[in-house]
Amino acid sequence: MSNKPNGSVMERRHTETADIDRLATQDMLALINREDQAVVNATGACLPEIARLVDNASATLNRGGRVVIVGAGASGRAALQMVADFAPDAHPQLIGLMAGGAEAKRQDQEKAAANYALGVADLQAIRFGHQDMLVALSVSGKTPWMWGALRHAWSVGACIALLSHARESEAAQMADIVIAPETGAEVIAGFNEPKARLAQQQILNMLASGLAIRTGRVYSNLRVDLKPDNMHWIERQIALVMAATQCNREQAKSALAASDNDCRTAILMQLTGLNNAKAQDLLAENHQSLRIALQEAKLHLVEA
Repeated sequence: MSNKPNGSVMERRHTETADIDRLATQDMLALINREDQAVVNATGACLPEIARLVDNASATLNRGGRVVIVGAGASGRAALQMVADFAPDAHPQLIGLMAGGAEAKRQDQEKAAANYALGVADLQAIRFGHQDMLVALSVSGKTPWMWGALRHAWSVGACIALLSHARESEAAQMADIVIAPETGAEVIAGFNEPKARLAQQQILNMLASGLAIRTGRVYSNLRVDLKPDNMHWIERQIALVMAATQCNREQAKSALAASDNDCRTAILMQLTGLNNAKAQDLLAENHQSLRIALQEAKLHLVEA
């Protein structure tokens, strides 16, 4: 057996980091940091495609469909984490799926990732349909499980987005939206592709923030959909109402108490003088968008 690196590893070697093992620690870290900064530029070059991803995903959610984010291995863990961060209280329209499941042993996850049929079955199990959207995460674009999920989504006519390092992969041919940042060779060949993973995480962060904004979870730059699950979140709610309305603590607490501890309703009541029932109705009529509900309330006040 040859002890030489195979062709693919040789192709991925970074021409400017060949002597990284000879550098002083600070110089070594500076080189890594420079490469990480290049990832930001590579992701920035994909903003038009990322905008399409956010717009299509938010449109899917707003019309009652689901956005299903899938991946195997590290990509699967990233998918699950993004969903958990977006909706700590669970969100039936945003779903994360990982090959083998988050609780499975690493060996079982790897076995599942190699199973094409399981990718199909996992989407069938949640009754994935044409009204839903699939966001597939795959650095290589070659994972069989992900391929199965892509094929099933394609077969039912759903919108598909692919986040990958391989723009020319066959998987990309099935996707409506392909986001493939050109992050270049990794600093260290064969070391789990941290630059590609960093780009993937940056895109997922933009997707989560964009969805939060487009689905009415954000007013100004404040997240206003927090639930009073514990004392920490109760205090956060009070602080949010104070920041959004410039009221004092007692006024914020009173508004929250009158609104069944719903931040959006409390803010709308405090800014407009509406009662709880009317504020909730106005939010419901405007897909829980506090910004639009406020505009509607002000318009009605002018007309009155």
